[in-house]
Amino acid sequence: MSSRVRRANKATTNQLSSVVAGVLELKDVRYLAQVVTPSELSDTDQKSIWDIFEQNMRHIYTKSSMGWDPPSKKQELFHRDSRFILLRRRQSQDRADPLCVEPPIIAYSMFRFDMEDDECVLYCYELQVSQSVQRGGIGKVLMQCLCDIARKWNMQKVMLTVFKENRPAFLFYDAMGFQVESDGEWVDDMDYWIMSKDMAVS
Repeated sequence: MSSRVRRANKATTNQLSSVVAGVLELKDVRYLAQVVTPSELSDTDQKSIWDIFEQNMRHIYTKSSMGWDPPSKKQELFHRDSRFILLRRRQSQDRADPLCVEPPIIAYSMFRFDMEDDECVLYCYELQVSQSVQRGGIGKVLMQCLCDIARKWNMQKVMLTVFKENRPAFLFYDAMGFQVESDGEWVDDMDYWIMSKDMAVS
């Protein structure tokens, strides 16, 4: 494993958060952004992450070659090497509930630092936005955060996997500058694409 990847994997969440604005404003709505490890997630947060994923993806996984396998997916999501960017809608001071420690998660990305074909990459495993706030620019904000983290930690690419069935997601990633990794005829035989975006890091 590259020293870059080892260094990135040892980074604290405070260090990873240094390039992610704590408060993001989008269409006059403020959101709180934070980077956390699985061990820093509360039970409520883990449930919210899973609920958003299931709501968005269950029907696609059910029809895919991977199938719908919650235990396996949860193991992948909450693996110790995973890192999360969480977005919560910020409560206004006059409406804040003193009994509510944190507002609920409305979107997140899960990523890991890894090696792919001898390149240092930030691999985006999930980018999920709650259906109630989709098509409002939140996905774009999360992807920009991922790219900023990748550049900060000298990753050469951001990579991800997208189901061919999920046409809206493919078009979103395409618009964000991602390209399909074409490595042989196997691409046509799979029900997903691997996409990547260069980070211009030597």
